[in-house]
Amino acid sequence: MPQTTTLEYLIPQFRRHLSDYTVPYTYDDATLSGFLFDSIKALGHRWNNKYYVATVDSVPDLVIRNENSYLFDFSEPPVIQSQDERAVILQASVIIKSSTKWSESGSAVNWRDEEIAYSNVQSARQRSSTLDDDVRELNELFPIKLAQSKYGRLYGWTHDYG
Repeated sequence: MPQTTTLEYLIPQFRRHLSDYTVPYTYDDATLSGFLFDSIKALGHRWNNKYYVATVDSVPDLVIRNENSYLFDFSEPPVIQSQDERAVILQASVIIKSSTKWSESGSAVNWRDEEIAYSNVQSARQRSSTLDDDVRELNELFPIKLAQSKYGRLYGWTHDYG
């Protein structure tokens, strides 16, 4: 039976990345865990489904290595390679910041009267900037490959050197 893991051990690192330090936290552990699992699913196309989320022995949301993947540098444990943890956290951060940006998009206002001026547009720009930084770093972890080479026979073709 393949080894499985939950992503609970990544929650403190994820909180640090989100700057969610003070109790009561902005996001509870179950919410952050859900975003981490979503990130494993979202990264599937970049990793050729290196990891996947499954239900094992009626326990939902466990991460399992794809036994058919050739992308692992070492055998398990741990299930998730340490160099892949940063990508999982960045993708989860992109998901959570994108949804937050969308839900708060109508709250960026700028107004002024004779005595008082108020603007939270700069804070909206700052949140958008951190999202862009996460996307940029995530893209740097996964350089674009134009094609993968495969070796195979060309049936019906022979080369006569004579």
